[in-house]
Amino acid sequence: MLIPTPLLLILSAAGFGASTLLIGLNVESFPPWTLAALRSALGLPLLILVAGFTGPQKRPDRHDLVTVLAGGVFVVAIPFVSMAAGMQYIPTGMGGMLYATMPLFTLGLAALFLKDEPATLEQGVRIAVGIVGVLLIAGPGLIADGLGEAGLGTALTLISPLSYAAGNVWFRRRRKMQPFMLSAGMFLVGTATVWPLALLIDGRVQVEPTGAVVFLLLALVVFATVAPNLLNYALVQQAGANKAALAMFLMPGF
Repeated sequence: MLIPTPLLLILSAAGFGASTLLIGLNVESFPPWTLAALRSALGLPLLILVAGFTGPQKRPDRHDLVTVLAGGVFVVAIPFVSMAAGMQYIPTGMGGMLYATMPLFTLGLAALFLKDEPATLEQGVRIAVGIVGVLLIAGPGLIADGLGEAGLGTALTLISPLSYAAGNVWFRRRRKMQPFMLSAGMFLVGTATVWPLALLIDGRVQVEPTGAVVFLLLALVVFATVAPNLLNYALVQQAGANKAALAMFLMPGF
């Protein structure tokens, strides 16, 4: 059943909007590399279960494996780590505004790499206005704090929407895949990439598994990781990379 594009936009925006708040709350208990590893590792079995319930999955070929490998880096490994690292230093509201800059990066990358979404004068104006907006949001912190905590948090957080935008453009250039298989594969790549580094950088993290800690972690994994990942892929394939990125404009409302 085809979900209407406006509904996909709203649901994707809600999921991404919840992520900044939940990441900000979770980094109080987990260091960033460990949190990123937990997001991907806990999300993986959920996606495998969903894929199993939806029926037989097509066996991936070499082209699909390349799609999954790059997608896992762009959409899981890089943004999970950079967002968690950045949210240690800036308020969640600031993180949400920076996260919402993804359409700006998508417009620029789509104009460069997608033949069916070429650059236009209107898009050029949007990119210029977007750059001004990013400077207005990030500029004061970078100027006042330089490479201090606020400046570092801003720079790290901006890596996340840039990486997501690159992932969206990458998916548009590749052959369509079954979304659950793609997402499960990407989370497998993310887990295999981030978990060893988390053990190396963060070491063995000791966290008391209170009800609040477990609830916040599961909420992050289910509602702000797995769900928006699936919705965003469906949106990119259904409406295109640029229109899918519009979900981020709605994100601050959540």
